[in-house]
Amino acid sequence: MAERKQRPGPKPGSEGAARIANAHRGSHAHDREGGFAADPALARSAGRLGGERVKEKYGPGFYTEIGRKGGEAVRDAHGTEFYSQIGKKGREARAKRQREAAGS
Repeated sequence: MAERKQRPGPKPGSEGAARIANAHRGSHAHDREGGFAADPALARSAGRLGGERVKEKYGPGFYTEIGRKGGEAVRDAHGTEFYSQIGKKGREARAKRQREAAGS
């Protein structure tokens, strides 16, 4: 598997990244002008409606196909060992949650 360069700052999707995003929200001109950047709920609503329209136009199988293509692209880029590591992490996380629940 190819080594990934570590980027500075918090891990994407982490609590730290969310804090930084919230601190910067409203600090750019496009935030003050309105629209998606100023209103995340508006962006979510537009995304949901857009997804519904795509589903109506192409059918639910469209998402199956793009998911398959994406999975193949990841497999080709990272190899099958990548999926093995993901599975191992998931098993370990589930086992940890089960141990914690049993100990509560």
